[in-house]
Order: sequence, then C-alpha cells, then structure tokens
Amino acid sequence: MRTMMCQVLLGASLLTAGCANKSADDAPRRLSQDSADKAPSAGVGGASTPTAPAPTMALDEGKAGKPAESRGAPAAPMAGSATGWGAKDAKRDRSAAIETARSAGVLGASDPEPARSGVAAGEWDDNANYRDYTKWLAQSAGGIARLDTRDREFLVVADRDGKPVPNCKITISGQHGSASLVTMASGRALLFPHALGLADETLTATASCLQARTSAQISTKTADNVAKLELPTARALPAKRTIELAFVLDTTGSMSEEIEAVKGTIRTVAAKLSTSQTDVRIGLVEYKDRGDGQVTRTFQFSSDLAQFGKSVDGLYASGGGDMPEDMQAGLSDALDKLAWREDSVARMMVVIADAPPHLDYQDEKDYADAARRAAARGIKLFTVSASGMDSTGQIVMRQMAQFTGASNMFVLRGGAGPQSVGGGDPKSSCGGTHQQYSSGNLDQLIIGKVRQELLSLDADPTRIAGRGQDESAKPCDQRIVLAI
Repeated sequence: MRTMMCQVLLGASLLTAGCANKSADDAPRRLSQDSADKAPSAGVGGASTPTAPAPTMALDEGKAGKPAESRGAPAAPMAGSATGWGAKDAKRDRSAAIETARSAGVLGASDPEPARSGVAAGEWDDNANYRDYTKWLAQSAGGIARLDTRDREFLVVADRDGKPVPNCKITISGQHGSASLVTMASGRALLFPHALGLADETLTATASCLQARTSAQISTKTADNVAKLELPTARALPAKRTIELAFVLDTTGSMSEEIEAVKGTIRTVAAKLSTSQTDVRIGLVEYKDRGDGQVTRTFQFSSDLAQFGKSVDGLYASGGGDMPEDMQAGLSDALDKLAWREDSVARMMVVIADAPPHLDYQDEKDYADAARRAAARGIKLFTVSASGMDSTGQIVMRQMAQFTGASNMFVLRGGAGPQSVGGGDPKSSCGGTHQQYSSGNLDQLIIGKVRQELLSLDADPTRIAGRGQDESAKPCDQRIVLAI
C-alpha cells in the first residue's frame, strides 16, 4: 500500500518515483536529492529548458481535479522570459503533492519540506539600459496600460559640499500643472513628465529641505537632462542610518519556494546588516485574491528582526484560484498601512509574485497609480518575477521598478527547483557582469540592493548609470556597474 502511495503521489509529478523499500524517516532527504538529480543545467549562458512533466491532476485549492494541461497555453515568449510547461502549475503541483504526502504518512506532520539550496535569480536594471527597455516595452504585448516614460529627466539635490541629500521634497511645476517627488538615498529623483501630466517643454523644479529652498529649470524637449539643485546648507544625517525594507508577497498556492526565500532573507538581513551604524526596519504585506477570505495581512515595520522573523514564520502558500492575484490590494496596504518614517535614508519595497495583478477589478486603482504614489514618497519598488510569471506580469513588474528607480529581479530557469521555468537565462559578458542583468542568489541580490542604498548616500549623485547611453552598449571598462 505504501509503495503504491509513493508512486501515485510522486511518480507523475516533479518529486520522484521509486520510493519503495524506503522508510518514512528518509523521505525529506530523498525527495530533495531526487529533485536535485533531475535538475537541468542552470549555469550562466543558456540553461536547458526543463522537460515538461506529464499532465497531472491539480490538487491545489481552487483547482482541485482540474487537469493541469487544460489551464491554457503558456504566454508567448518575450524578452527576459522562457518557454515551457507552466512553472506556476508545476510549483502548485509540487506543493500539493507534498501536502498529500503528509496526509498519507509518507511525510510526517513535523517533517520539513524538502530543502532548497536557495532561489537562483537574475536582475534587469531598466534605467541603466533605458533605450533597450523602451524598445522592449514598445514591442511587448498590447492591451496593458503603460506608464509613459518618454523624456526621462534626472533631478539631483546636493548640499553645499556636493553630497547627495535624501528625503528632499521636489515640486515640479509648469503652466499646466504640478507634481511632487522625494529624493532617494542617492539624492536623485526620476522625472517622467508625461506620466505625471506635465506637458510643458520647460519646467521648474524646486527643492525644499535642510531649511533652504532652491530652484532650477529643466527642458523636456530631449531626454536625460539633469537639473542640479544645490542647497546652501550642509546635510546632517543621523549617526545611525535607518533603512526601511518592506516585502509585498504573493502567498497563494504556488509560492512556497519564494515564501521560504523571504524568511531566509530576513534572517540574512538580521545577521549581516544590523550594525551600530545601521538600523534596518522590516515590514511585510501578504496578499492573495478575492475569494480567499483574508485578501491581505500586514506585519508592521520592526527593528527587532529576530522577533519579526518569528512573527512571519507561519506564512505558507495557500489559495489563489485563477492566474491573476490581487496584487494591487497588497501594494495599497504597503503604501497606506505600513508606518513609513520620513527620516529613513532609504525606503525600499520588494514585490514578489509569480502571477500578474488583476487588471479587471474596476473598484481598484492599478499598478501605475501605486508606482506614482511610491515615487512621490521616495519609495523604490523592487520587483521579483518568480518562475511562471507571464508576459502581462513581466510588463507590470518591470514598469513599476523602472519608474521608481529600482530594478526587476527574476527567478532563473531551474532557479526555484528542477521544474522552475523561470524568467530567463543570463548571457555572460564582461567577466563577472552581464550585458543587461546580473544574477545571484535571491537573498544576496536583495541584500545587495540594501547595501547599494547605503553606498549611494556617499556617492557622486551626478554619476548616473544609463544616462545618455545604455550601459550594455559601452565597453566593459567604461560601464557604471552599480546603478546607484
């Protein structure tokens, strides 16, 4: 009976067959090892596409008894995407198989889920390669609202010593309207005049901070101009610099690996970034979809990272019936319900999802509104497109990141397990860098983003990656490697 159960649960799925004559105590180690043995090569420069598993009966909530093959063909491939059987389906089936294995006694109730060695991820910096990005966006799937990022301009606020000034409010005005932005840790704010309804060819930018005001003119006739706003006073940053890091996390049924990765990232942040000079505050909003009961849940910012880790340790993947999820509800709660501090030197939001947002909920504002609101408060929206993200989701995630001066990370093919289709494969260029994106472990990438924010506080605010020319178009020795 037990041998038959192993074959039914695991044989046609992504775990493994052939667990006869093995003890239940050996199951966690065995499942992890067999999965690793079947993993495709995921090295730099063209990982192989995973073999599509045989269609299985989905056991996840909201899709019980529905054949995976009937859920619709995967989205057409696009830049930064991969083809293959739907990874969201594979991940759901893996989670469902594990839960069924627990119920059947193949895995004990207290046995851990088969271990992962980490989630391998890559990164797109679409401001460092702005021209390539705008070309991709113009050629990508239609029918999805776009943030109008034509005529990108840079607003730079520096003190009397030329040091970047974070948290400085900038009012941009013209004859036909006005808008406001807040500088990031780099002392910069990205201005996309068309997306903010500013139609004048000449605008006035006024910085108000450090008990001073200064103004400069900026032309929108051409892109990549810099308006440098130099204040007559010196900045005074606190001895202990506060960074706020909020996760907005899809916790529907296919997100097990990413949920565990976030938990691991919180532990890594606690171990590596909490020092006498740095105060890291972490918050989290989980979201699902309408019909799941509780659509969102907020975990307020805390500097006690060990205790915060315990408070979110019970997060697990469940729910989510159709492909889109209510991402906008999660974004809105993160912006409105988390207690962001105005004196933080950097404010970062990391949005992690493997499905696009519902764009058909008429009673919600869309992701473009969230991006504008975040930029107005100096919050960077880093995005993580988990394996299985379709073309709509990639368009949404990359737009939110680019508009707020952040970057889009993506799980690599095979990066979240042997059946992970992923968001693309890196092509090596210039030694340890890549033409348009870098890769690394997901928690390392996020930790790297936090460290970059800290470094940018003391960097030259006028040294801007991708200004005037894409970094990927430059010789290797002339590239600005860190877009800070």
